[in-house]
Parts: sequence; structure tokens; C-alpha cells
Amino acid sequence: MCNTKFLAIFCSLLSITFVTSDLLSSIDCLNRGFSSDNLLCSNCHDLKQFKLNELENTCQQCCTHTDNGDDDEKGIKYSRAVLTVCTCKFGRYPQIEAFIKSNRPKQFPTFSFKHVPGAEPVLHLYNDKDENVQSLGIEKWDTDTLTAFLEENLQV
Repeated sequence: MCNTKFLAIFCSLLSITFVTSDLLSSIDCLNRGFSSDNLLCSNCHDLKQFKLNELENTCQQCCTHTDNGDDDEKGIKYSRAVLTVCTCKFGRYPQIEAFIKSNRPKQFPTFSFKHVPGAEPVLHLYNDKDENVQSLGIEKWDTDTLTAFLEENLQV
């Protein structure tokens, strides 16, 4: 009987912990349709424009917060960005290829592209001291997402 009471109390506490936790595990996020590795919290607000308000809370629990502590704060976060990818992978990432071959990179003087043999597309972000402060896998980003991210987060 004691083990049953202990188990009931333990399960109750465990469920309270999961309910009150602000963040979901990456597996829970994937099960809900969110990839926490590539999801920026600033993108969760965009769900409203598609009348998907009910997903915003889950999105916020799965997203990656930027280093400045306030995703909504408009300001310069990064002094430069370098997109690394192997050009042999352009067939798998046509949106990345389209961005690089378009005129869009010219809008960002501190953006550069670097061919790295065998590399998946990763956006490396640098601070004013030229230290790599964040690297983001952008495999699932389209040209508009990449452009919007650079406009919002890159020093021009």
C-alpha cells in the first residue's frame, strides 16, 4: 500500500512539473510539428497572421531564443553573418541556392557566403568583436525567411 501511495504522489508531482515547465523537449516539439533546432521565437508571432493563434503558446515552448533576451526588441544584434554550405548540396536546398544566386545578398553588406565541402547550410552570426556567437541550421528556411531574418538581426 505504501508503494502505491508513493507512486501516486510521485506521478502527481511529475505531472505538475511537466505542466508548469515552460519548455518542451525536442521530441515533444517534433510530435507537435515544431523543430526546435531551427525555430526562432520571433517567428512564433507570425502565426497570428495565418489565424493560428492557438499554436503560438506551443511555438514559444519549442523555439530558440536569441541572445539579447528580448526577441521583440528591434536593434542590431549581429555585425556580420556567414552562410556556409557545400554548393554540391544546392539540389537538396533550392531555396538556399536561389537566395545566394539572387540579388538579395547585396542588400546586406556584412553578409557573405562561403563554400565548405560537404557542409549543410548553416548561418554563422558574429558580434562586434568578430566572435561567432550563434550558428543556426537553416535547412528548412526559404528565401523570404532568410531575408527577413537578416533584415531584422543584421547590422547594415
